Amino acid sequence: MTKELDVSGLEELACELAAAVKPGDRYFLSGPLGAGKSTFARAFIRCLGVEGAIPSPTFIMDSVYSIRGSGLVVHHIDLYRLEGRREEMQMLGFEEILDSEAVVLIEWPERMEDYRERRGCTVSISNGVTPNSRRVKVEWNLAGY
Repeated sequence: MTKELDVSGLEELACELAAAVKPGDRYFLSGPLGAGKSTFARAFIRCLGVEGAIPSPTFIMDSVYSIRGSGLVVHHIDLYRLEGRREEMQMLGFEEILDSEAVVLIEWPERMEDYRERRGCTVSISNGVTPNSRRVKVEWNLAGY
């Protein structure tokens, strides 16, 4: 599915996906700087019930949220500052997180050696036809589901 969306449409899509989230779900957020990956992730996390600031994890690399009443743990990971080598991912504990039942949103998944082989949903966001629109493509890799 590919859609042309404005920012509110991007946030609505994030909420639709969040409404169906299950433990162990993975969301790979792909796109250039400024495309809307963090906007999508913030909306997704907010729709799960998180209140307050939801900063981009660009500098801290992993923000963790416990979703009240659901038992869900959500990791919002940003790989922008990493090379994504398996050893690097293991050293930072990201491989363990990806093997857990946590819900994981990863910005810049292209930095991972094998993200296309992992089960999950890739949300590709790019600039749209107008300055305020984004082209959004959602693809599911159901291997292991």
